Amino acid sequence: MSRLYYTTGIVLSRRDHKEVDRWYSVYTQGHGKVEFLARGGHKPLAKLTPHLEMAAVVDLLLVQGRAYQTVAGVERRQAFASIYADLPKLVLAQNGLHLVDIGTRADETDPHIYELIVSWLGFLNNDMVISRERAGFLLGAFSLKLLSFVGYRPELNHCLGCRQTIVPGAYQWHGLKGGVVCTSCTRIDQETWFAARPMTDEALKLVRFGLEEGFASHLRPHLKAEDLAGFHEATESLMISHFPVIPASSLRAACAVC
Repeated sequence: MSRLYYTTGIVLSRRDHKEVDRWYSVYTQGHGKVEFLARGGHKPLAKLTPHLEMAAVVDLLLVQGRAYQTVAGVERRQAFASIYADLPKLVLAQNGLHLVDIGTRADETDPHIYELIVSWLGFLNNDMVISRERAGFLLGAFSLKLLSFVGYRPELNHCLGCRQTIVPGAYQWHGLKGGVVCTSCTRIDQETWFAARPMTDEALKLVRFGLEEGFASHLRPHLKAEDLAGFHEATESLMISHFPVIPASSLRAACAVC
């Protein structure tokens, strides 16, 4: 027996199905990620799908069938028009939504992830100019926040081995184990920590800043090339080691067209 219900969400992705139908993935406020079919959604004159073709907060009327869900009604609640008038913003928005799509499972609710997406799109909708370097840092910061919400928050203050507070200049980074390890532990147990890599204090500060501060604050710090490289190496090692699906391209490559 079919069931109708309302929900509010943000479109993450779409894919064509057969000749005229289209599948959509939407992260909702109350049901987590929801996937549904829009019948006839690929037709040029489809009535419902124009509201689903761009990043927006939408109200949905969904029909839960025995095998899958279909959409019966769509109303756009909030659009982010400024994003679509600026290529770097559009690239950032689409890459952020893609990460949420591949990093979450259907029907697992997390209000923090929904709030993260709304905050991300709202920030990008502001009037600002974003350089390629800044775009890479912003996407890395988004990735760190998303990782923390899906259960892989990195350890940035205490040694993963001895749990002592790390001392500046006396630690290394271990992406697979998820954070920093002091040099004493790496010397004592070289077999366990053989994959640890050097990391500068400045790069670690950027990782902490990206994880803990809001997106508006990420426009402030001066980004030196060597510090930004260390930030990306650390962030991408976490993504490769812990993210449910490894992104097809690196965070830096994803922002190459910005």
